Amino acid sequence: MQTIAKSTAGSLLLLAALSIGTLFFRIGALPFIGNDEPRYARIAEEMAASGSWTTPTLEGKPWLEKPPLYYWSTIPFLSAVPDREAAARCAPALGALVTALALFWLGTALWNRLSGLLGGSIALTSLGFVAGGRTAATDMPFTCCLTLGLACLAAAARRDPGPLKILAAYAFLGLAVLGKGPVAVILAAGIGLLYWYLHDRGDTMRRWRVCRGIPVLLLVGAPWFWLAFRENGYAFVATFFVNHNLARYVTEIHHHSQPFYFYIPVLLLLMFPWSGWLPFLITESPLKTLRRWRHWDPGMLFLTCWFLVPLLFFSMSDSKLAGYILPSLPPASLILGARIARRIEDGSASPVLRISMVLSLALSAVMALGAPLYFRKDYGGDWETGLLLSPVLFLPALLAAAFGFRNRCGKAAAATLVHGLLVVVAVVVFAFPALGTYHSARDLAGLALKVRLEQEPIVTYGIVDHSLQYYTGYEVLGKVDDPVSLGRLSREHGGVLVVTKGHRIGELAIVEGFSAELLGTQGDFRLLRLRRE
Repeated sequence: MQTIAKSTAGSLLLLAALSIGTLFFRIGALPFIGNDEPRYARIAEEMAASGSWTTPTLEGKPWLEKPPLYYWSTIPFLSAVPDREAAARCAPALGALVTALALFWLGTALWNRLSGLLGGSIALTSLGFVAGGRTAATDMPFTCCLTLGLACLAAAARRDPGPLKILAAYAFLGLAVLGKGPVAVILAAGIGLLYWYLHDRGDTMRRWRVCRGIPVLLLVGAPWFWLAFRENGYAFVATFFVNHNLARYVTEIHHHSQPFYFYIPVLLLLMFPWSGWLPFLITESPLKTLRRWRHWDPGMLFLTCWFLVPLLFFSMSDSKLAGYILPSLPPASLILGARIARRIEDGSASPVLRISMVLSLALSAVMALGAPLYFRKDYGGDWETGLLLSPVLFLPALLAAAFGFRNRCGKAAAATLVHGLLVVVAVVVFAFPALGTYHSARDLAGLALKVRLEQEPIVTYGIVDHSLQYYTGYEVLGKVDDPVSLGRLSREHGGVLVVTKGHRIGELAIVEGFSAELLGTQGDFRLLRLRRE
């Protein structure tokens, strides 16, 4: 790593090579999964087809949950990339790469090129960051713009970067507002105020040019909100601001309630395989570190505030999802990179390195042993897939530990970097088929369209699956929750195609006067035809 870091071109080449392996390798191989990917992809397609870039629509109806940055950034790829799954994920993947490059720039500006290279490399080989970059969703475009803005402000911790870079920071924060809404301003303001409160060395506010920057932020971020309000009226206010921002944060209305400590284990998972290195975040004992906060390096202090504020803000929310703390991963990666770079350059023996290696081995062993059990339990007994992943999850950690116990910090870090790359490639090659089978109804949707009789409706029974909607071209009539309603619908149309889960098939067999014919199986999905006997 030290040799590569001597050259800017070499460093950039390494980051690009890592991104090819972790972000772009078979990016379209996995069908759309979950609720968000198929919906967001469809909204971008409808926006591109309509030529209207103000109001996002789903099936022609306004979809006002999120601002348009993801849709806008995806539209160019829809015509340039033939694979629609890949096209929908290109913008987040590029956003992840740009974020890593921003960390390289910031680490170089604050300390040295090795710190920046390690920070960007750690991000590109952490599971959570890579997952965000490979998902057709709003999280990574938002995180990218927030990172670019905060990186420019963080650079001012050392020296005044000049008005252009600072005003660019506010422009990027304005784009972050278009990525997820007012939470961008809340996080940036919280990070800035905490840093200003803790840092009593220098004229922070003068360097940040807040009075000049806020108009730039508003100029970039506010016009879309005004246009969306003009087109949709108070329905936009009620849906976007009240329901999906305020109510989502302070209530359990969206059913994502988790305990306050939820993000502690989540952070360990998102940072894997670098989770074991987290003791490097604290160079001395925790009490000594906290007592000496006034003597911290200004750049490190800003990054610490940047890491903590999103983590604490979303921990206090009644609604918690793993992707919410994605903005905390870039500063965590750069802090870790700077600490490791310092240890590499120092070369002295370090008990922290040994502790990190033991923790890395323990976490990797848990992941390796748990993978077959997890796939056996949740993927129809497919323990073989988990067994294929186990060596990749553990053996590189063993190699890193062998270097770490010999105090070869640079080689241990390089081994962990390779570990992250291999884990991502192994998941793509070995686990994607199972993930696609159990979390996306793409194949069953194609079968339903093929066997569908004229005017025969397609419905879901007891489930909502947005991938089924997407891959049938939104031909699914809706969701039915009880056998009586299903029988009535089948009677009206002379038969109906039903998509449900395996454990609910027995409920269809008791619909009086009707027979259920099994037409296809995909993972836990079942396709049946219900018609009168």
